[in-house]
Amino acid sequence: MKKTFFLIVSVVAIIAISVSCKDNGLDLEKLRAEEIQKLEEFIEKNDIQEEPTASGLYYIEREKGTGDTIKNGDRVKIFYTGMLIDSTVFDMSGTYEPFDFIVGGSGVIAGMSEGVTHMRQGGKGTLIIPSELAYGASSSQGLPRFSTLIFDIEIKNHYKLSTEDTEE
Repeated sequence: MKKTFFLIVSVVAIIAISVSCKDNGLDLEKLRAEEIQKLEEFIEKNDIQEEPTASGLYYIEREKGTGDTIKNGDRVKIFYTGMLIDSTVFDMSGTYEPFDFIVGGSGVIAGMSEGVTHMRQGGKGTLIIPSELAYGASSSQGLPRFSTLIFDIEIKNHYKLSTEDTEE
């Protein structure tokens, strides 16, 4: 009797877990589809003519910088404002103290590292970063799952630390 009861409880638990995983999968697919739709609407509404990179990142140059193009492994200091696609500000660098990181390192999301590699010191631009280059299905940093992020950035300082070729 105990074995039969245990077997029935186990089967019910497996079915419940399976259904729950499928429901979560559908919800995640729906959230991802909504993100794509919102991104497409944002691009159209704001008349963005730039094409995304192969990864899906949009880089919009606002002011051209000088010097060498930033490469993975370089150190940069940037001022930034991070927003959700609905313009809600969720983060910003300090007014007087720029954010400092190694490009391609573990300190920032992939979209930020990729984005600054299109820039030079003193440059200003906007990055439109789809969730797969940010936090994806996680609700990290208090952000909703599948959040497209927009960063207005300025490269304050660029220190060449990489050994990559500087050719363009």
